[in-house]
Amino acid sequence: MVIRERAINWKRNLMALWVAQVATTLGFSFTFPFYPLFFEDLGGFSTERAAFWAGMAGWVFGFGMGVFSPIWGILGDRYGRKLNVLRSMLLGSVLLGISAFAETPMQLLVSRFLIGATSGVLPAIMALVASHTPRDKLPFASGAVQSGLFLGIALGPLLGGIIYDSAGMPAAFFATAAALLGAGLIVLLLVREDFDAPTSSEGAMKPFVDLWRLSTSRVILPLYIVILLVLMANLVIQPAIPGLASIVEGGSDSGTASGIVFAVMGLGSAVSSIGMGWLAGRFGLRPVLIVGAAASALATLIPYFANDYLLLAAGIAVISLFAGGLSGLVNGLIAMRAPPGQHGAAFGSAQLAHAVGIAMGPLFGGAAVIGWGLRSVFLLEMACFVLVFVVVVVLMGNSGRKETAGTAAGGE
Repeated sequence: MVIRERAINWKRNLMALWVAQVATTLGFSFTFPFYPLFFEDLGGFSTERAAFWAGMAGWVFGFGMGVFSPIWGILGDRYGRKLNVLRSMLLGSVLLGISAFAETPMQLLVSRFLIGATSGVLPAIMALVASHTPRDKLPFASGAVQSGLFLGIALGPLLGGIIYDSAGMPAAFFATAAALLGAGLIVLLLVREDFDAPTSSEGAMKPFVDLWRLSTSRVILPLYIVILLVLMANLVIQPAIPGLASIVEGGSDSGTASGIVFAVMGLGSAVSSIGMGWLAGRFGLRPVLIVGAAASALATLIPYFANDYLLLAAGIAVISLFAGGLSGLVNGLIAMRAPPGQHGAAFGSAQLAHAVGIAMGPLFGGAAVIGWGLRSVFLLEMACFVLVFVVVVVLMGNSGRKETAGTAAGGE
C-alpha cells in the first residue's frame, strides 16, 4: 500500500477532524456521565444501586468496544480510514437515538453494549490523522486531537446536565445523536483521504497475526498498559460523582451540579494535555509520566476528604491537571511507533486497552460504592495511579526521552 502524504493538506484535515472530535465527545458527554441518574429514573433505584447499574453499563460498553475495535481497525487499514470514521459516528448516532426509547434498565444496558461495539470514534480519527501527517508533526497532531476530546468532555456534561434537568433523559440522548450526526457530516464534506487498498494476497488471519505481534511487542505493550490504567483511574470515580455532587451541593439540580464537576475535570485535562506535552519536549517523557502519576495519586486525597461542593470540584480539578496529559503523550508515541500502513490496527489494538479501562473502571467504581460507600472510589483511583507509576518506572525504561525530546511540545 502506498500512502501519498504530500497529496493531502494534513493541517486542513486535522482542523476538520478536531472539530468533529469536539462535536463527537460533546455529544457522548451529554449522556455518559449521567447513567446513574438514568438508572434511577428507569428502575427507581437508590443512589448506590444506580451507581452499580451505571458501572455495569460501563462494563458492557467497554466489552463491546474491546471485542470489535481491533476488527474495525483492521478493516480501516484495508478499506479506508475515513470510511471507518464515518461508520463509527453514524452508527453511534443511530443507536444513541434509539436509546432514548429505553423503558427498562436492561434495555438501556443492551443499548450501551451495542454502542460500544459499533462506535470507537477516537482510534478511527487517530488512525486517519496518523496516515497523512508528517512524522515530525505526529506528537502535535495527537495532542490536538486529544485536546478536542478534553474540550468535549469539559463542555458536554455541563450542557448534558442542563438538558437532563430541563427536558429529561430522552432529550439528552436525542441531543447526543444529533451531535454525532453533525460530526459525521463534517468528516464527509471536509476531510480528504488518499487511500490505496492493499493488493497483497494475504490470508484472512494475517492481519490478526500482525496485530498480535504489534500489540505484544516490548515497545508498544507498556503504552497500552498505561492507557488502560489511566482510563481506569479516570472512570472509576464516575459512578459516584452524581451522588457525591448531589449530597455536598444540597440535593437540587443534581444533573447540573455533577455536570459542573465533569466540566472542571475536562478543562483541567485539556490544560494538562498542553502543559505536559510542553514539559515532555524539554525533560523527556519518562520523568513527566513519573511525576504526573505520583502527583495524581496524592491529589486523590483532596476529594476523598472534601465535605463541600467547591472542595470536591477543586480536588477533581487538581487530579486532572496532573493526570490529563498522560494518555495524550502515550497516543503520540503509538502514532510514531506504529509501522506504515498499520495505524488503524495499532489504534484499534490500543482501543482494546481503552475498552478494558472503560469496562473495568466504572464496574469497580460501582462495586466499591455498594461495598464501601461513595468516597471509596478515590482510593481506587489512587491505586490506579500508583500502578501507572510502577509501569513507567519498571517497563518503559529511558526510551521516552529520545522519542519526545524536541517534538512532544508540538509544531507549527
